[in-house]
Amino acid sequence: MPEYQQSHMAPRADLQVQQFDTAIRQKGYRVWWEQGMFCPCVDRRSGQPDPVCLVCQGNGYHYLEGKETRAVVTSINSQKMQTHIGLDDLGTAYLTALSTDRIGYRDRFTFLDFTVKYSELVDRGETGELDPLRYQCNGMICLRTLDKVYKRGIDFDISKDGWHIQWIKEELFEGDRYSVLYYTPPTYIAMGPLHDLRGTATLFKSGGQERFEYLSQQYQIKREDFLDDTFFNR
Repeated sequence: MPEYQQSHMAPRADLQVQQFDTAIRQKGYRVWWEQGMFCPCVDRRSGQPDPVCLVCQGNGYHYLEGKETRAVVTSINSQKMQTHIGLDDLGTAYLTALSTDRIGYRDRFTFLDFTVKYSELVDRGETGELDPLRYQCNGMICLRTLDKVYKRGIDFDISKDGWHIQWIKEELFEGDRYSVLYYTPPTYIAMGPLHDLRGTATLFKSGGQERFEYLSQQYQIKREDFLDDTFFNR
């Protein structure tokens, strides 16, 4: 009887993990993925980070050295949004990673093939020092104080790595505030898993032995500059 039942069982249909990964590599975006972890400066009792910490810049989270990978992005309503990332819900979208990329809460993703406009306030450092930017500048639109609009190449320039303002004319004093508007690749933070426990049992083609394989994880992500400070300090 056991032999009869086994010979008449329906053929096994296994999910092919490699096919999912191939689709992501072919259709997904290029992203720079950084894994996040708590900074040791966070106080155990209060849960608050050191506001002058040089490791996490006071937000309580440190990011490891990143790597380039591929990911597919869909909108909140699950429709493909490969040309309009996150426009449905104020910078929020879904990200599906390769099965080999184990995504975690608060990981950071920078989309390398896109640019968005970003504005921030910068305080002038000491004379001769570079002023750091929050994001990498791919093109300066405007830099100004209350009294003057400054010109790139005449008054200031952007460092070669794109992360600093380099002043040519030293007209500002230490502590003077100015604003900048520039282009930068959009950066997103992993808010939480939609499908964290995703895996499947498959059979080896040769020996018929069963093995467990991870499937692609899906996370909700949100534009980092749309998050308030409470997100990083909790």
